[in-house]
Amino acid sequence: MEIENARAMRCDVCGKLMKEPLFVKTCCNNKPKAFCSKQCYDRWKREWLRNQEQIVRKSRAFL
Repeated sequence: MEIENARAMRCDVCGKLMKEPLFVKTCCNNKPKAFCSKQCYDRWKREWLRNQEQIVRKSRAFL
């Protein structure tokens, strides 16, 4: 879900200053994240999914 009329100064992924940030809030993240571009959002999403897969793999190893 994109949030309109919000402001941020730096991208949460690369730290780049931005004029028109892209804000995204998901069910798994209670705080909105600010991204400078769609590419930064995609990069963050890939890293988040990779971390979630590692958590699942670790929990299955103990069963």
